[in-house]
Amino acid sequence: MKNLKRILDLIRKTGDKYIFEDDNGGIFVVLALDDYENYIFKNNQLKNLSEEELLNKINKDIAIWKSSQEDKIVDQSWQDLPVEESKKKEEGEEEDRYYFEPEEDED
Repeated sequence: MKNLKRILDLIRKTGDKYIFEDDNGGIFVVLALDDYENYIFKNNQLKNLSEEELLNKINKDIAIWKSSQEDKIVDQSWQDLPVEESKKKEEGEEEDRYYFEPEEDED
């Protein structure tokens, strides 16, 4: 019972699920009641949709996923931009230096 309490505390803290097998080979999942209720409600909600409503939901989910992927690409492209010259100087890189000397008169 002590181990079960530890497992339940871990599930509560992390929000994870715990899968275990009993002595007879039965497999069980332990999860928070709220997660289970959300799972059941979501499945029942999908079962009641017409074909057109289900297709609209799938298309909406795809659009949301695609948008999140585009956001990731934009975030990555910002990281690929060249470093500004002022930042290079701060990092210790020196810029090429040119020295001008006065021209001597040949008189």
